[in-house]
This record gives sequence, structure tokens and C-alpha cells, in this order.
Amino acid sequence: MAKGNFLFGFLLGGAAAFAATRLLAPESSDELRDNVARKVNQFRDKAADYADFADETADEFTDIAGDTFDDLSETASSTADEAKSAAAYAKDSAAAIHDTDYADINLEGQSAFGAAKDAESETPESDASTSETSEK
Repeated sequence: MAKGNFLFGFLLGGAAAFAATRLLAPESSDELRDNVARKVNQFRDKAADYADFADETADEFTDIAGDTFDDLSETASSTADEAKSAAAYAKDSAAAIHDTDYADINLEGQSAFGAAKDAESETPESDASTSETSEK
């Protein structure tokens, strides 16, 4: 807000200096009025031009922001769809793994362990040599 006050004071001071210069200059009052009116009209034209420029810039910004929002919305939607399909695939894969029959693997494992256990019980000498090496 301080910048706005400074700018207003600057413009007001400039206008006062301009008016004082024109009033003290050796011109007729008609010439002075015409010059002041011309300068005021120029100032109004410039102000209108700046207002139009600001309006156009705001419209462009609104359009760009809308386009960016639409793009981001589309991206988020497609990412969500991809995540849903990946989750469905993972669920189906997990269900397929769960439905796999591991009974044959379990039986093979049990028979392998059973064979190893039987082989160990048949050779008692190996147990004695194992205990001797652990004592050393």
C-alpha cells in the first residue's frame, strides 16, 4: 500500500508542478486550457490502454489456468485408471497364486526329508563321528 501512496503523491506533485509551470509561463489562458485539456486527454487514453491491456492479460491467464487444470485433471484421471487396472491385475495374480496346488511340492518335501531321516537313522556311526568333531 505504501507504493500506491508514493505513486499517487508522485503523480499529484508532478501535476502540481506542471500546472504551476504552465500558469507562470507567458501563455494566454486559452492556450493554457487547450494544452492542459490535451495532456488530460492523453493521460486518459494511456490509462484506458493500460486497463485494456490488464483485462486482456487477465483473460489470457484465465484461459491458460483453465487449460492447465484440464490437463492435470486428465492426467490424474488416467493415472487413477492405470492404478485401478494394476490393482486388479495384482489381485488376480494373487488369487491365481493362492489357487495353485502346492500339495505335490509338500509331498515331495516330506518324502525327501523322510528319506534323509531314514538315511541318518541307518548310519549310527555318522552320529558318533559328528559328536566327536563337535567336542573338539
